Amino acid sequence: MSKRVYRVRQVVAHDVAIIVEVKDGEAHSGKIRETRDSRIALGGTDSFWLVGGEKKEPNLVVQKDFVSVPAFAAGISPMASRIRASSAFDLPKIVNDNVTPGKFDAVSFAAATRLNVGYSPQGGGSDELLSSLSQGTLHIPIEAPVSAIEVRPGHWLTAGFDALPAGRYRLRQQSLRSVATSSLENRPDTIRLTNGLVVFVSQPKWSEPRNTDLRSEEEILQSVERWISRSKAALSLPGDAGSLEPAELLRLLSDRAISEEEKADLASIAGHLSKRSELADILPEILGRDPAFRDRLAGFEESEKARLRTELEERLRRETEVESARLAALRIEVADAETKLATFSHREALLRSETEKHEETLRSKIASAAEGIRSESSRETAAIRIEVARLRDDMTQIATAVPAAPAPVAPVPVVAEQAEQAIPTAPQRPLASEEQRQKTLNDLAVATGLTPSEVAAIVATATDVVPVVLGPDSAAAAVDIATAFAGDDAAIVFCDPTKISLTDLLNDDHSGLRAAIDKAKERPDALFAAALCSITSGPCEYWLPQMIEMRRVGRLPRNLALVASAGVDGLRVPIPDSTLRHLFPLKPSKAPRPGSAKFEGLWPMTNLDQERVREAVGILVDRNLEGSAMQTVARALARTPSWMQLTEPVLVFLRQTKWLAATAAGHEHEYDEYFINLEG
Repeated sequence: MSKRVYRVRQVVAHDVAIIVEVKDGEAHSGKIRETRDSRIALGGTDSFWLVGGEKKEPNLVVQKDFVSVPAFAAGISPMASRIRASSAFDLPKIVNDNVTPGKFDAVSFAAATRLNVGYSPQGGGSDELLSSLSQGTLHIPIEAPVSAIEVRPGHWLTAGFDALPAGRYRLRQQSLRSVATSSLENRPDTIRLTNGLVVFVSQPKWSEPRNTDLRSEEEILQSVERWISRSKAALSLPGDAGSLEPAELLRLLSDRAISEEEKADLASIAGHLSKRSELADILPEILGRDPAFRDRLAGFEESEKARLRTELEERLRRETEVESARLAALRIEVADAETKLATFSHREALLRSETEKHEETLRSKIASAAEGIRSESSRETAAIRIEVARLRDDMTQIATAVPAAPAPVAPVPVVAEQAEQAIPTAPQRPLASEEQRQKTLNDLAVATGLTPSEVAAIVATATDVVPVVLGPDSAAAAVDIATAFAGDDAAIVFCDPTKISLTDLLNDDHSGLRAAIDKAKERPDALFAAALCSITSGPCEYWLPQMIEMRRVGRLPRNLALVASAGVDGLRVPIPDSTLRHLFPLKPSKAPRPGSAKFEGLWPMTNLDQERVREAVGILVDRNLEGSAMQTVARALARTPSWMQLTEPVLVFLRQTKWLAATAAGHEHEYDEYFINLEG
């Protein structure tokens, strides 16, 4: 429902009012309407209304019994034309017309709320406004009374002033020394008119009235200087006070007394006096002459000395007790240390004695063993010499004997070796170039919804841990990643409750896991991949840690990359913390696009570049990582593709460290719903 603000310009009949629309900054412009709304008519001339549900009505018919009640007489006196010199007395054209019902468009309203009106002059200063308000000559160009007057920026009078005839206002109290003012605690919608009127479109919220000194800065400064002079004069009587007449002396003392009016003035400028340094010299001297004050000051000093003495004694007593207890503990520790030292010394002597005995025993045994070896060697040497002599005798006898005719030797059949035909081997697939791998990585980022940095993190960690893609389409993403790395040689394993061991996975001929392992063994220089789809659909804790550890020690090929997925629906099995530490969860930040990355060739195994490791450590040194975590993240960063800057995927690996820390400490993590909290 559209709402507008109207101002009653004239009441022309019992319940007929001429109204004009009010806009910001315009005092006498806007659309002119007439209405037969009794609420608005009873509000009187110059009342402001927030209306809603405006509806056009048929024009009113002029009847003889209508009595026009114009705001001004039908005939305007010549004085009206003279007072137009001030903008505050601009008379709208409607005043000079013979206003009767039926002349303007008639409207009605579903809702009408009377608005509060304040006055805040825009042209003149606040001192001039306060002077006029004190004298009762402040003129506000409105017939209806205003509810607030702004006397200082942010200071409003909401009470304490009277409305006089002819639109004039007067402050009730004569002095501006302490005037109750309020400020706006909210920011209401307002319409400011050029003649200084402020229409509060929404209800203003005023603070509690506070006394404010509205005098000019010059008057306040004069009052401060006057009180400083009087304070200085109150320190001592004139030197000839003793020779003055009693009446003169009493008059002098009366001049130095303070009246109620002066007390009020002193209270109003107390804040200004507190900022003057002269009081620091005057007040101590004035108060020091009062015996009662001196007695109170002396009593206060004694009580403070006693309090400080008691506090110091109590503090010393507590510190002495603490130090005594610490000294006793140190003495006990020293005694224990001395006892242990004596025990150690005794044990050292015993150990030295036993060591010497063992050394002597070892020397004797070594000498005995050496003697035995020497004698045994001598016996073996003698036996060998005897055997050599016997062999010489046998050879001499053989040489002297007549040799027999040699028997004919049958020919040895020569078996022709048949040349084995070489078995042709299948040509090995070439490795993908750097440009092809970069294209594959970007295509994978589009197809899976992951960022290029996250795909690079999968490449760097798939042979150490198991990256897990999370979400509804995670299985398709895991298959796309595995086939993009290894093509048709990639294994695709769909987990279910029937697969509870590694043997079950290897016996699944449709998955191709056993063939992928064999091919990975044949080509250790290339990367082969296996997609483990929906690992929460079965008890993966029985075979996943086994695969990780067997790959780590070389029982499974080190170049076998494992990429898994975890869905959000269906029957799922929670994963224990001992298995969660092997996972690297990655949640796509955007929706995947149809299609998949094209297989461009096998990816080579990444060798660890030490220069890239040092660069990664330089990036992570300010990340507040522990030594082991920093080393792990640095090695993973170093294995990312060479064309990628290390600062790009660093946030991905830092998220992994937070996941591992939460898993190790048993804290909650946002990814728990995919692995642990599966009940919904």
